[in-house]
Amino acid sequence: MATNEPVRFGVNYLPGPAAETLQWAKAAEDAGFDIVGIADSQSVYRDVHTCLALCAGGTRRVRLGPRVINPLTRHPAVAAGAAATLAEMAPGRTMLGIGTGDSAVLNLGLTPSTRARLRAYVETVRELLDTGQSVWEDRPVRMTWGRGRIPIYLAASGPRMLHLAGEIADGVIINTGLTPEIVRDSIARVRAGAESAGRRLEDVDLWWLPVANVRDDRAAAIDEVAMTLASAGSHLSRFTTEGKHIPPHLLDAVVALGERYRPEEHSKPDSSNRGLIRELGLLDYLADRFAIAGTVDDCVARVEAAAEAGARQFWMSIHFDDKARFLRDFRSVMTALR
Repeated sequence: MATNEPVRFGVNYLPGPAAETLQWAKAAEDAGFDIVGIADSQSVYRDVHTCLALCAGGTRRVRLGPRVINPLTRHPAVAAGAAATLAEMAPGRTMLGIGTGDSAVLNLGLTPSTRARLRAYVETVRELLDTGQSVWEDRPVRMTWGRGRIPIYLAASGPRMLHLAGEIADGVIINTGLTPEIVRDSIARVRAGAESAGRRLEDVDLWWLPVANVRDDRAAAIDEVAMTLASAGSHLSRFTTEGKHIPPHLLDAVVALGERYRPEEHSKPDSSNRGLIRELGLLDYLADRFAIAGTVDDCVARVEAAAEAGARQFWMSIHFDDKARFLRDFRSVMTALR
């Protein structure tokens, strides 16, 4: 490795039955992962905060939090109260992930949040946790209990969100890709945002969001995560395609993916979005950009290349069925990187 800084790993799960979600959180903790995220998509999966509460009570070390809530389906007072409750259950090891909204928003016929609304949302949640009062959409809001600093992480898949995260967030969940060029550019965008607010890059905790899988055959590994690659690809045309490193010859296909993506099947193993990225000729491109997938040696090489460019923390989406195999086999990747 190019530096002595440790490489850390986390996992993110889609919340199924709550007891099963707890089982996978405990398994990730036992396997040595540093953070467990639970997705928030009320129309497609179980409730994120119910599952997180169960996980908080059933784990001892691993960090926990929603990855991610959004300003449209969670009033800031509701978000602050949920975050404070989780922090009370698992002191010192929680975080709050916030984004513009994906399937949680799209399945309600809503439009994802603007950056301005997201900024105001973060400020309101923070003020409620700090002081117990704030203003949201020109109305006073209160929280009469629960004080303390809970780290807020912003999900970012484009240059303007990376800049905003650098300005206002404690951390950023970077969904831009793992190629060295993209890693370096993403870090530069966060750095610019931090410096514009009188902060340092080191003030922001950077986690990359790869799609991961370990199999003896790389093609089989990629096929198993195709539905999550489709989800990552659908963000490339969200709001704009500018500054997102899309090859010109694939631009029309990427836009078509964003238009035709089916949010009601978001990241489900049997999702028709799997076939969509094959039809559009995007499977290999999305795998090369977003995936840590293949044999142990393939995965080690991918992590090392990203780490050389500056990515040191990987919060991996594990949305396929055979999680036990992944948690077992990825330990070999983690061991090889020590």
